[in-house]
Amino acid sequence: MPDVTVNGCRLWYELRGAGDYLLQIGGAGFAHENFGMVTEAFSKQFTIIDFDLRGYGLSDRPLQEYTMDVWADDVAALLAAIGVAKTHVHGSSMGGMVAIRLAAKYPELVDGLVIGCSAAKSDTMSRDRWEIWKALARSYGMGGRPLALEIAGQALTRAFLDSEQAPIVVANIQGVLERNCSVEVFCGACDAMLAMDLTPDLPRITAPTLVMCGDQDILTPLTQGPQGAGSDVIARLIPGAELCLLEGIGHTNLMEAPELSVEIVTAFLQRVSTQG
Repeated sequence: MPDVTVNGCRLWYELRGAGDYLLQIGGAGFAHENFGMVTEAFSKQFTIIDFDLRGYGLSDRPLQEYTMDVWADDVAALLAAIGVAKTHVHGSSMGGMVAIRLAAKYPELVDGLVIGCSAAKSDTMSRDRWEIWKALARSYGMGGRPLALEIAGQALTRAFLDSEQAPIVVANIQGVLERNCSVEVFCGACDAMLAMDLTPDLPRITAPTLVMCGDQDILTPLTQGPQGAGSDVIARLIPGAELCLLEGIGHTNLMEAPELSVEIVTAFLQRVSTQG
């Protein structure tokens, strides 16, 4: 099992596939399993860099303050340690927030950038949501059904939740959260999303960027309240960014529409590579 120690923390990583590098950054609580339904398909076109952020999955889980800066610095150090000078970056949900910080702080490392179902700043509803997540995690644990139900209700569309797949998905969410995150780190990640304001980073990003958002995303909607910054603001403030709105899809496009997501992301990144 490959790993490297960067900034005093051991990080697990794995390379698979062939072609241009594609680094995948997972969301809060889901670690590398966030991309479980698309990694195999992406690996047919790219050399996938799967890894777990500090605090998650198979990486070390120190008790500390967690911020987008901490994670972005770790990613830059990871790439240096494994000898990758430049890579495409695909961040999903909280992973998209880390990707924004990485692309602004270390522009030389990022070739093409994909920000999926994410935000640059949390509005009041989002901040309230992170507080509820913290309370549920502390009360019921990471594998507790109430936390899984809350996340599923925010991340999946109503149509998907009414399907026969929903109970299986909720059970899978319970397992993924329990395997990949402690209560302390999960609450630290919620605090990081509560406090972040990445809007000053957006105009500094130079990488060609694709911003993806489901039109039924409740958790990180296209347009947030006046105090927040959703995918519409991200796409508007990153120079030359493209916005892709997925019809009938919620927060978890990688789960609800994996084939479509792979098709859109692959086409964009191949175009970036050709033009670059």
